[in-house]
Amino acid sequence: MTARMTSGEPSRRNAHLITRMNALMITRMNALMITRIITRVMTSGSGARPASRRARAGVCARHHAMSVAALLAAAGALLAATPAGAQQPTWSTCTDTAGGRDCAPQHGMTRRERDEAQALYNAPSTRREHGPFTVPADSMVRGSLAVIGGPVRISGTVDGSLLVVNGDVTFDAGAVVSGSVAVLGGRVTGADTARIGRLRMDEDSVRYVIEDGVLRIDAPFEEIWRLLGQGKPTGGIGMRLALTRTYNRVEGLPIEFGPRLRYHTPLGTVAADIFGVFRTGSRLEWTGNNVGHSARVELRMGRSEHWSVGGRLFDVVAPVESWQLSDVETGLAAFIAHSDYRDYYDTHGGSGFIAFRDGRALRGSIEVSRETWGPRRTLNPFTLWRNDEPWRENPVFDRARYLRTQARLSYDTRTDPIRPRSGWWLQGEYEVGDGDHETFGTERATPVPSPDRQVRYGRGMLDLRRYSRLSRTAQLNTRVMVGGWLHGDALPLQRRLSLSGPGANTGFGFRERVTTPDRLQCSAAELLPGLPALCDRMMLLSVDYRHDINWLVDLFGGARMIQTDRSGYGGWLLFTDVGRGWLHSPRAALPATTADSPRGFEALQTSVGAGLELGQGGIYVAKALGAPPSRGVQVFVRLVRRY
Repeated sequence: MTARMTSGEPSRRNAHLITRMNALMITRMNALMITRIITRVMTSGSGARPASRRARAGVCARHHAMSVAALLAAAGALLAATPAGAQQPTWSTCTDTAGGRDCAPQHGMTRRERDEAQALYNAPSTRREHGPFTVPADSMVRGSLAVIGGPVRISGTVDGSLLVVNGDVTFDAGAVVSGSVAVLGGRVTGADTARIGRLRMDEDSVRYVIEDGVLRIDAPFEEIWRLLGQGKPTGGIGMRLALTRTYNRVEGLPIEFGPRLRYHTPLGTVAADIFGVFRTGSRLEWTGNNVGHSARVELRMGRSEHWSVGGRLFDVVAPVESWQLSDVETGLAAFIAHSDYRDYYDTHGGSGFIAFRDGRALRGSIEVSRETWGPRRTLNPFTLWRNDEPWRENPVFDRARYLRTQARLSYDTRTDPIRPRSGWWLQGEYEVGDGDHETFGTERATPVPSPDRQVRYGRGMLDLRRYSRLSRTAQLNTRVMVGGWLHGDALPLQRRLSLSGPGANTGFGFRERVTTPDRLQCSAAELLPGLPALCDRMMLLSVDYRHDINWLVDLFGGARMIQTDRSGYGGWLLFTDVGRGWLHSPRAALPATTADSPRGFEALQTSVGAGLELGQGGIYVAKALGAPPSRGVQVFVRLVRRY
């Protein structure tokens, strides 16, 4: 067969090549500028120091604020180095795709095109589904469609773009997709008999993470091979600089940097991430407390249904409780409002794991780790608001060496991970720990030296959610969460629980003690520094009635109707939270079941509230029942829905 090329094709290919090379040059120039900025910031404090202590404190505060601001700007510049088109999907569409030459499928996808696919999935107007999924011949999907898993069959019409991740796509004769088609980790059949936009596909399975309903794709680094004209590589390597952890009062801004490797073998895909961690802290300096590492190697066998085996090495700062608020919400609350809703401890060690995923709803994993725990002191990182106020003290946690085994299982049938209309979501975790303590603390005292103390415990967590659609515009959602001590010795402080704050029992302020005995943090009469979570067990029931808002007032265009059956964009809700925590584990001086164990409904702590949701988040007002009127109500903003 003889390939023919029109006279305009070489110039188009050269222009495309020049554009790609310019993008890489701009990225390298940005990286060089960032290096110079960081170097100048870290060395700017070497001049003469003021004589008075107050002057030195003022200069340090201004220097740290400028340092963090410069570092944030520099990191943002690097993260924004991707061409502007990556912010919104810009794939071209074809006017006649039935056998059209310009619409022939192009195999393999660049990093920019993967970013566009990621932006398409995360767009508020995109409809999200889990495979298998079918669009019947007599139906139409209005707007863009994104499907995780497969297979996917299109017989009808998609009035927008189509994205399929780790699934095969089949187009029947007469199928129509008015926008672009992108298939990551799958094959396409029947495209020549359908009318579709630009078709791009990459048959290699992709690795991705969905956190709080937001898709993040780990793309292979194929740009260099493509620019050199070598075709599709069997692997790739690149560098990463990212703000992947939360801004907090014990680290400041943690930044991850280092190489990433993806290599495809007949057995499966090998992924390796070797990252260093730099923490800005109270000031920019290279010390043992400000640096760490996070390395991960994984072999994944299979496509949408696959097994994974791998290992990790880590020296990071870990939160005691991460289930209440998302990482993004916690970090922004600390950086903007000077409010940190978590407590933290150091963990250093390694682990090995094996995991399974069926491609649609079921996931499971077992991980065995050997790690060393230690306390983390409170620093004074810069914040935009109330920067002069002191932080809540980070509690003093146990020093110990642990061998831990964790088994996790999740099941997800929700129609949408961000705005589910119906379905189930279940996540369970069982943990066994065997440790040797240097110090050990209780709910009545901070950790004290305990060199010969051995602790063996069992702990579990269960999060069950049900989303029920009552009508076209109404929902009833329920969440039941229970967890804590199951067997063995008393839990170490790092594994305790609490129930106050906007991510749990919303009518009660975070770490606020309103009852005696304390049924939210389980603290004793004498409060410990930092007000740590001290409950052995907890339970929480949340019920939400949500109703879509059909009309909103647009200040520039008058009233407009929202297509709630398509995106569920706006809605009001009424909700209640009922729950409490308690102590229930063997103690030397206490019976296994204390006098404060729940013995009736009067022991439960109840909140009621209302909210207005627009897009992914909303604003909420909650009131604790039975609390003094002087406490008022709790008003808070969430970037994601309550659950």
